[in-house]
Amino acid sequence: MSADEQPSTSRRRIIKAGVVAGAGAGVGAVAAAAPASADPGDPVVLGALNNAQGSETVLVGGSSANPTLALRGAPGQAPLRFSPEPDNLLPTEMPTGSLAVTTEGNLVIGGRSNTKAYVNTSRWANRTVAIPPTRILDTRAVPTSTTYDKYIVGGRANVDSSGRLKAKTAIQLTISGLPDVTPGQAQAAYVNITVAGTVAAGFLTAYSAQLPRPGTSSLNWWGPNQILSNLVEVQVGTYSNRPYTFTIYTDSTTSVIVDVSGLILANPAS
Repeated sequence: MSADEQPSTSRRRIIKAGVVAGAGAGVGAVAAAAPASADPGDPVVLGALNNAQGSETVLVGGSSANPTLALRGAPGQAPLRFSPEPDNLLPTEMPTGSLAVTTEGNLVIGGRSNTKAYVNTSRWANRTVAIPPTRILDTRAVPTSTTYDKYIVGGRANVDSSGRLKAKTAIQLTISGLPDVTPGQAQAAYVNITVAGTVAAGFLTAYSAQLPRPGTSSLNWWGPNQILSNLVEVQVGTYSNRPYTFTIYTDSTTSVIVDVSGLILANPAS
């Protein structure tokens, strides 16, 4: 890695607050016995531990042809490695340009005016993934079929003999059997919710099964015998020890059809 910098307008800082530089050396670990070769005015020595013993090393100037700091690791080894530190041990203000990694795997950088910022990387960012549309509920079939039983984790008894979800009741569904739903990844799902054979005006709410019902609606209708649908992004949670679940609550009796078409994943690169 090389740094292009202008002599008087830009600086790279290597901070002792848990920072060590060198080929294959850890960054973020304090080495108390290391030589203080990174003290102000001293060079940063490649291949050796460099510890400023509490002060900052300011690197000024340099270019791509003659960089102030260049890191080159041995073949097959990273030129720069970070040793994780607990987030509560990192300073609340980090000098601009400094870097650290927390034990949770988050990259932290000293931003403008020494602000401590967390960097969103592809390793930790969420990712939306389309999956083959899958129907996980049609209450019209529930009284006579077990087709959707593998997705129903609670509230099956709230479906009446006509295949409608009773007024002011709920049913809990899981997406755990769908493609790309692996442990620790799915955080939410895109579901198309349809009501059919409505009895009277009402509304429906979709929400995480481990949270209290919010005072909002996901779909509304205004009379009997209507067919309406809406695409909803719904958070998943745990219900009766079953992961990746969400709840469908209806204020008025109606048949409910639920199709899943996408997932929101965490840690997509794992």
